[in-house]
Amino acid sequence: MTKTLAILTAALLLAGCGSTAGVTAGGATTPKPGGTLVLGENGQEPPCLDPHGNASSDGPVTTVPVADSLVWFDTDGTIKPWLADSWKISDDGLTYTFKLRQGVKFHDGAVWNAEALKVNFEHMKDPATKSPLAAAYIAPYEDAKVVDEHTLEVRLSSPYSPFLDILAQGYLGMISPRQIKESPQSICEHPIGSGPFVFDKWTKGQSVTYHRNPDYNWGPKSAKHTGPAYLERLEIRFLAEDATRYNALAAGEVDAIDFTPPQNVEDVKANPDLGFLSAIRPGHPMAFWLNTSRAPFDDVRVRRALLAAVDRESIIKGISFGQYQVAQGFVTTSTPGYAKGLAGTIAHDPDQAGKLLDEAGWTARDKDGIRLKDGKRLTAYFPIAANFPAQRMQIAVQTQAAARKIGLDIQIQTPPEQELTDRSTRGDYDLTSGLWATNTADVLWIQYSSKNITTAARRGQNVARLSDGDLDDLLEKARRSTDQAERTELYNQAQARLLELVPAIPFYDDPRPVSYQKKVRDLAFTPAYPSPYFYDTWLDE
Repeated sequence: MTKTLAILTAALLLAGCGSTAGVTAGGATTPKPGGTLVLGENGQEPPCLDPHGNASSDGPVTTVPVADSLVWFDTDGTIKPWLADSWKISDDGLTYTFKLRQGVKFHDGAVWNAEALKVNFEHMKDPATKSPLAAAYIAPYEDAKVVDEHTLEVRLSSPYSPFLDILAQGYLGMISPRQIKESPQSICEHPIGSGPFVFDKWTKGQSVTYHRNPDYNWGPKSAKHTGPAYLERLEIRFLAEDATRYNALAAGEVDAIDFTPPQNVEDVKANPDLGFLSAIRPGHPMAFWLNTSRAPFDDVRVRRALLAAVDRESIIKGISFGQYQVAQGFVTTSTPGYAKGLAGTIAHDPDQAGKLLDEAGWTARDKDGIRLKDGKRLTAYFPIAANFPAQRMQIAVQTQAAARKIGLDIQIQTPPEQELTDRSTRGDYDLTSGLWATNTADVLWIQYSSKNITTAARRGQNVARLSDGDLDDLLEKARRSTDQAERTELYNQAQARLLELVPAIPFYDDPRPVSYQKKVRDLAFTPAYPSPYFYDTWLDE
């Protein structure tokens, strides 16, 4: 096992027992079919249940029960068969030939074959799908040719080493080709897949319900069993308030909760009737991105000063009740390709922050202590949504206070939603926040390649608007490389370069903490994108 894969495995096995199907919870007795499992989910309800049409963190938990993936990303980072039995990659990395599993049917009776896979790729790429994530992931996809009933040859415009990794994510799950061709507008409201559960109903703002697919017999080759799922029914109930969600678990109103509030984690661990499992989501940590395309953060010294001024360790320990891991760089520790040797590079040093601002020419101060240069105040604007998460608001306020101590005035604004969207598109901000979960260090290309800066023609994810030739070169070489050792070294160099450029303030590696009643057995995470997965789950009651 390589060093990066060992890191991934260790991160996924934070709690619960190891399993060939992912991170699992619970027991050793014989599984019992039947029953309804109710999961209390947080309030980040997807706006669309088409796996190709959403980017919500709750997207996979709602769509993976319905839509199987082409391949399975195992806990050791290897790619295993699922709806694809096998695959071959050409020496130049441009052609992938998939041999598909036979005997698979979608819930509407449509057959899984090479044409179905081709239709799904085209749906992801179709501008009408308005895919915020899947389309970006398969951007190098050029076209595909049906070789025979169960063989598809996929051609890429350029070598793309993370291609198989991202195909394992729930955001790229397979939808019925019949639905895509005949009723694509219905997918958001009622997705039809081939998964172990059949979609029943989406009551917006309340819940999504499913029932068992009795014909299912094509789970991942790494699953713990074959045949239909054990659970007869599944309900995902949206409980936005942390206290409401935890109290529902404690009272037995739900069987499990996702995103356990950090203030309740120790209570869960101390409760003999409850179980707990958690995984750090791979990808980019939760961060405040800095707009490098305009003043004041177009000056790297100002960016470095803010990073040095903020006591991230103290902030994150406080807002998470000691539950969150402070980010060590620009990918999380669970991400294959994480540069372990760079840990500890970021230091809290307010004195150094002051020296950097002096070097940048911000030497004078006004009556409020804010630094001045050429008569202008050192000011940065941070527009946020009205429903900005409470934890992030606490981080924002404490960052604002730390910045003020070194003479930087961060002004937090709450403009109307449309104005916020327009400003984001135009790049009219100095700070913005978020994270990006994915199972590959290619997240750095998504977040920091100059190709991903939003333009009039394309909305990109490089919200830091960073443009650095050296970084671009490293990231392009990494995604084209077919040699794992070389790719890891390139990603390590890219992370080191980002620590020099400071396009963001990385705060914490985002965890996925799930708590459950002890009667819930073999609850699992999908390792490709840690979210609850219910195929092997059963109720011991």
